[in-house]
Amino acid sequence: MKTPENLSLKLRIGFVVGAVVCVLWLGAAVMTGRLYINEMSRMMDRDLRATAERILPIVLHDLREGRGGDDDDDDRKRVDIKRLDRESGDIAFIVTTADGRILLQSRSWVDLAIPAQRGFSTDAVHRFYVDVSRRSQALIAVAQPLHERKELAVAAIMGLSLPLFVVIPLTFLGIFGVVGRGLAPVDHLRQDMAQRGPNNLSPISVRNMPRELVPVVASTNTLMARLKAAFEAERSFAANAAHELRTPVAGAIAQAQRLQAESRDPQAVARARDIEATLKRLNRYSEKLMQMARAEGARLRVDTKIDIRPVVSMLVDDFARQGEGEALRLDLPDHPIKTDLDADAFGILLRNLLENALRHRLPGSVVDVRLTDTHELCVSNLCQPLDAATLQRVTQRFARGDGAGDGSGLGLSIAHVIAERSNSGLEITAPQDGDAQRFTVKFTF
Repeated sequence: MKTPENLSLKLRIGFVVGAVVCVLWLGAAVMTGRLYINEMSRMMDRDLRATAERILPIVLHDLREGRGGDDDDDDRKRVDIKRLDRESGDIAFIVTTADGRILLQSRSWVDLAIPAQRGFSTDAVHRFYVDVSRRSQALIAVAQPLHERKELAVAAIMGLSLPLFVVIPLTFLGIFGVVGRGLAPVDHLRQDMAQRGPNNLSPISVRNMPRELVPVVASTNTLMARLKAAFEAERSFAANAAHELRTPVAGAIAQAQRLQAESRDPQAVARARDIEATLKRLNRYSEKLMQMARAEGARLRVDTKIDIRPVVSMLVDDFARQGEGEALRLDLPDHPIKTDLDADAFGILLRNLLENALRHRLPGSVVDVRLTDTHELCVSNLCQPLDAATLQRVTQRFARGDGAGDGSGLGLSIAHVIAERSNSGLEITAPQDGDAQRFTVKFTF
């Protein structure tokens, strides 16, 4: 699961820009809503005042014509109340004389108190407008329910908010799309750098690279060039040193063998044998170092695929000629197993696996060598039980298990390097198939 600390640059920029845009959208919607509501309130106040200014002259005119007077309801009914009610809509109104006598009252004016304040006022339910005629001192009060204003305000807010539910997701998609295109060179650089490692230290191309990334790529290429030079120097030194040691070591072995043949002193002969054994061990070390240099520096994949079965058969036959034929059991498929893995590298790997298995097998047990149709090479043997710590370090250089004898500690390490550099798999397990003493190496190529 990604934590905020390891979010990609695309997500960080997308979320930040999207959040800023959304905040601006919401702020604009709120401001627009407030302006709309305020303007709507002013328009409704103007309508309320216009209603009062339209009704009051009609009533005063009827009074001047003699239809108002002191008569009661019969005189007031002469005024077209229905027409005024229809024109005023949901607005309630009342017209009174200066002494409080009602001249005209709409049907919707029920149990409403006339505000003492002139002009506009508001209570919990209504918005009022009160005006007084200068000539007749007649008073008119009009009232409009507040729920209508609230309904219009809610409708305005919804009208401004609902589009945001569509606009905001589209905005995020657009931002992520634009940011993704803008950061495409960064993603390409990430992929190129992910492909670099001990097996690939080639420089990264700066072609079509944004100007801001060129110094980063240049510094990375410089660092990889220095690492490549250091690795090549190390491999070259190991290979040259091992190669140069072979001739003098072979000469020293010959001298030790001659000393054994010519000497009549038993102690001298024993020392010569010890010297010969030590020199042979040194010779094996130099051979393993050259194999390691070959595994680290050579090309392990070729252009033409070959059948790998003859390589396996040849190596098993080679060990059989050395007297290990009865200790090996070979299982090969009947049809060719094609691979582009270099035959020499495969041979080095298999030879080290066979040497390791023969050296550590239990006395009298057999080493199984099996090549499968799924491009898997399995070498297994019975051995002493291994704990988890030992099993994890067997592929380290110069790591030697208990009872390693004169082993170099490089065999499985060389196999591991070949598998890693050829993009193959190397799996080491113990136990296998319920046998607590079976050690298995599976190489998937």
